Amino acid sequence: MQRRLLNGAIVGLTLVVLISGCGQAKQAPNALEGQKSSSPTTQTSTSGSETKQTKIKVYFGDENGERLVEQESTISYKQDNEKYASALKALTTSSDSKRIALLKGFTFNTVSLKDQTLTVDLSMAPESRLGAGGEDLVLQALKKTVFQFSEIQSLNILLDGKAVDSLMGHMELPHPIKRG
Repeated sequence: MQRRLLNGAIVGLTLVVLISGCGQAKQAPNALEGQKSSSPTTQTSTSGSETKQTKIKVYFGDENGERLVEQESTISYKQDNEKYASALKALTTSSDSKRIALLKGFTFNTVSLKDQTLTVDLSMAPESRLGAGGEDLVLQALKKTVFQFSEIQSLNILLDGKAVDSLMGHMELPHPIKRG
C-alpha cells in the first residue's frame, strides 16, 4: 500500500513539474550579434520584432597595449536606444588575438541618451584596472566609439552610479566629456 502511494506521489510530482514548464518561452541568444553585414543597416524579423544591424568602428589595444587599433564591427539591436549599449558591449571582447579588448571585465549597468548626452553607468571587475597608459586607451576607445553617433554631443561616465574623478585612479575624468 505504501509503495503504491509513493509511486503515485512520484508520478503526480513529475506531472506537476512538466505542466509548470509549459508555456514558458526560452530566450535564445542573439545569433546575429557580431556577424558582418554587407549593408550599413539591415533589419531582420525575429519573432515579430525587428532586429536592426549597423556597422560601426570599435577600438581595441594593439598586442602590446600601447595604441588603439580600429576594427569594423556589426552591432545588433531591437530599439534605437539599445544601439549605444550594443556598441559599448562590442568593446568587451575581441576575436583577434592581436587586439586586446580594453574593456574586458566591464559591465554596462545603464546606458541612456538624454539631451544629446550619453550617460553610461558601468562597473569594472578588479582585473579590469589598468595602469595610466591603459586607462588612457580605455577612455579613448569609449570616446571614439560613442562619438561616431552624430546625435551624441557629450559622454558622462559613472562608476557604480557615482561621478568619480578618475576611472582607474590615473587619468582625470571630466563630467561630461564633450565631443571634440
